[in-house]
Amino acid sequence: MFDLIINLPMRNSGSKRASTFITPGYRTRRMAVDYSVPLITDVKCAKLFVEALRRIGGAPPMKTDIDCITSQKVLRLPGLIDVHVHLREPGATHKEDFASGTASALAGGITMVLVMPNTKPAITDQASLVLVQKLARLGARCDYGIYLGASVDNATLLPSLANTVAGLKMYLNDTYTTLKMDDVTAWMKHFENWPRHLPIVAHAEQRTTAAVILLAQLYQRSVHIAHVARKEEIAVIVAAKDNGLPVTCEVAPHHLFLTSADLEAIGQGRGQVRPMLSTEDDQKALWDNMAYIDCFATDHAPHTAEEKNSEKPPPGFPGLETMLPLLLTAVNDGRLTIEDLVDKLYTNPKKIFNLPDQPDTYVEVDLDAEWTIPVAMKFTKSKWTPFAGRQVKGAVRRVVLRGEVVYIDGQILAQPGYGQDIGMMPKSQQPALPTQPIQVQKPLQQLAVQLPTMQISRPPSEPQSPRKPHMALDVPRFQPPPKVSRAINMDSVALHMDTREGMTAEGKTDPHTPVIREFGGGDASRNITPPHPVHTPIGLAHHTHGLTARHVLAVSEFTKDQLHPLFNLAHNFRVAVYKERALDYILKGKVMASIFYEVSTRTCCSFAAAMQRLGGTVVNIDKENSSLHKGETLADTIMVMSSYTDVVVLRHPQPGAVAAAAKMCRKPVINAGDGVGEHPTQALLDVFTIREEIGTVNGLTVTMVGDLKHGRTVHSLARLLTLYRINLRYVSPKSLKMPDEVVQYVSSKGIPQEEFSSFEEALPDTDVLYMTRIQKERFNSEEEYKQVCGQFIVTPKLMTKAKRKMVVMHPLPRIDEISPAFDTDPRAAYFRQAEYGMYVRMALLALVLGKC
Repeated sequence: MFDLIINLPMRNSGSKRASTFITPGYRTRRMAVDYSVPLITDVKCAKLFVEALRRIGGAPPMKTDIDCITSQKVLRLPGLIDVHVHLREPGATHKEDFASGTASALAGGITMVLVMPNTKPAITDQASLVLVQKLARLGARCDYGIYLGASVDNATLLPSLANTVAGLKMYLNDTYTTLKMDDVTAWMKHFENWPRHLPIVAHAEQRTTAAVILLAQLYQRSVHIAHVARKEEIAVIVAAKDNGLPVTCEVAPHHLFLTSADLEAIGQGRGQVRPMLSTEDDQKALWDNMAYIDCFATDHAPHTAEEKNSEKPPPGFPGLETMLPLLLTAVNDGRLTIEDLVDKLYTNPKKIFNLPDQPDTYVEVDLDAEWTIPVAMKFTKSKWTPFAGRQVKGAVRRVVLRGEVVYIDGQILAQPGYGQDIGMMPKSQQPALPTQPIQVQKPLQQLAVQLPTMQISRPPSEPQSPRKPHMALDVPRFQPPPKVSRAINMDSVALHMDTREGMTAEGKTDPHTPVIREFGGGDASRNITPPHPVHTPIGLAHHTHGLTARHVLAVSEFTKDQLHPLFNLAHNFRVAVYKERALDYILKGKVMASIFYEVSTRTCCSFAAAMQRLGGTVVNIDKENSSLHKGETLADTIMVMSSYTDVVVLRHPQPGAVAAAAKMCRKPVINAGDGVGEHPTQALLDVFTIREEIGTVNGLTVTMVGDLKHGRTVHSLARLLTLYRINLRYVSPKSLKMPDEVVQYVSSKGIPQEEFSSFEEALPDTDVLYMTRIQKERFNSEEEYKQVCGQFIVTPKLMTKAKRKMVVMHPLPRIDEISPAFDTDPRAAYFRQAEYGMYVRMALLALVLGKC
């Protein structure tokens, strides 16, 4: 029995106090009263009591090795977003309405819902939109956005309503709606007319998925695929993402946790849903490719139990109150991480749909609460659930929306009408800084989130490691990402849409490519080529997660999620330079320190050219013209230069020296090569070269030839290529083999590796031939060098044994490993590779400095 209990009720503004409901705190106080245990509930009295203990000189006995003990593992998450919800109002309020549906959302930890347009009447014009907006304004308890529905005859009417809605929904397969469109020409009209900065969401199943992705590619715009359910659908999306197409997707919990084998238990009628519950193989494909999935969404489609038990049951499952407990159970089982939940229910939805911030909004969940899902959930009108009887671990305890407690332990406190329409919320005219400012005065962390096990992808998207790293479950609070503006910047759109003009998939100009007008119309002014996402307006302050204000020291710090925007931006800069577009406003006023203690031509000059093309200036230091001769340490040099400049590019002959210097630097440090260690920016430009030359990185065989022992470029490239599905081959003299630590790292990522002593044997199946020079400066004597040089030389005759579609790369300088006679071969990409380096470094500088 306790001798004293101190329990301070939570504070809450408004007419109702949260402490008047049955919370754990209330139960504790009630127990103290019932058992006559002394109780202190006032904070002032508690302070006086502690001060009295101090003054009498004797602290009560206690376990000093324990800071606190809690019976619950409570985690605070940001307010979660469900991008796919059916609330049935108007026309079917016996199934659900805004008041009941948003109450269900809050009980499930959802603070913002995006509402589908298949109501009665459907939301297809201004009159129906105004009606639904009025109903939502009166009934919604959480924040909401409304979709417009695409039909065969409203493609030119909807754009004028676009800025007040969440997006455009296109129904391309059979489901519970009157809006299905079978005519592809009707799809094309919507893709042509709908504003590019707002999303198009497509209900597209099986082959229709590939069709709508192709259409998005032709019209150079993004598309979001709803409720992906089958193996063939996720396979198409994976291929599209790997090829740089701006495709995003969502998956519903019932497709992650139920299969067609569960229909017998659920009932054939109740189990009707669109897309249908699929096979275990389909479900496995979703889990295996979790890194490619951008969002979780309930597809909350409520129907009454009577309707579901009828002879013609309508398709759809309720899901708002069960999604988060099911996902938290997956977290407890190790199938997902907390970061997965935050990414797919908060970060990615905000980014994809350009959603506004919800200040002072969060959700508290109890990770240890074990309970059984009942026959019917408490707040939805549907009064049934396909997950009835399922054991789950994890529950929503409290939800705070804009500073007000709106849900706590089974009680809804928000009144109908408290929710706000995202279309009416204030929109920033430029991206805002993160809620928590970046502390650049302190030593910077390295590039990637330091989490154990599995990789983050983006999409996030490594097939070898499809889920993200485990995140500690006792993180006290998630920090929101930067604000995103829903307002379009036409200058930015013009820049990024124009960047694809005249470009083929291989990155070469083609005057004969079919063309299409950028915003619709008739003139031939835009080439059809694979698009890239529209970026935040260049030149404005922007935060790119994992890159902005971070050091770039090693390729292992990168995730594929970060490579996609980096390479897309590099491509856009490349085409902008070709078209002589002005880019010198992006880093205007910024200064780069170029510190090279080792000889360099391409890296030094390309960084300088990159900075100057973006409008910045460069301060140069080399070994001969620095205070190194006076005895100044590298740490002191870096400290001084960081006070003059905004970013430091450093090359040093000693492995690990750049990382050590970064610990002393208050500004971002970019590793330009550290002896035989790593060269991360060279690896980035190498992968970008493969991407631009061949069109994809996945599925290729990359053969590395030459001095693999001392070649820092191949060390970094091999590590970076583990983010893709590739085969690695090594050809080198016995004394210059790839270091064991690199081989072991690649092997740990599941990448196949082979060693060859014969150049000719490895060549026929090679897609990328990566030549390196024998580094004479790394040998102790001329004799040792001569024993290994000249063994592997690329000649036109040798290359007749290679594929016609492949590329030969070299980090340069070359000595004799590539014959000059081969330079005119179209497969010789090494000089283009050097040029690509400038564009990659332009993109990297812009992202690190937060300007793109």
